[in-house]
Amino acid sequence: MAFALQDIPSAAPGPASPSTTTSSATAGGTIDDQAAAADPGLLGSPFLMLMMFVPLIIMMLWSSRSQSKKQQKALAELAKGDMVLTHSGFRGKLVELGDRYAKIEIAPGTKVEILKSSVLGKDTAEAAAQIEKK
Repeated sequence: MAFALQDIPSAAPGPASPSTTTSSATAGGTIDDQAAAADPGLLGSPFLMLMMFVPLIIMMLWSSRSQSKKQQKALAELAKGDMVLTHSGFRGKLVELGDRYAKIEIAPGTKVEILKSSVLGKDTAEAAAQIEKK
């Protein structure tokens, strides 16, 4: 495999003549145009791209933390006998609430044990109205 080397125009060191500074045009434009195109400046730097992602990451962390607080508050308000909804779509009466698990009666005589974290919260008429609005 052979590669062909291309001649790259370069400015000769020494005093610049007026013809080379303003009107020396090459295939890609003037020498100043080539230098400006090669230097990305501040807009193309990785620092600027990082600074664009920092607010996005902060907003995502803040949002997930607020959602977690809402879920913990909803679980703290639950009491035995409440009608609850789960992430899997079950609706039933809360029979028992432990540290990690919850028992829900989904039909008379049918109790299921699920993770406490999969309980969305109380099933109320207000919650149903909010879902219908969306």
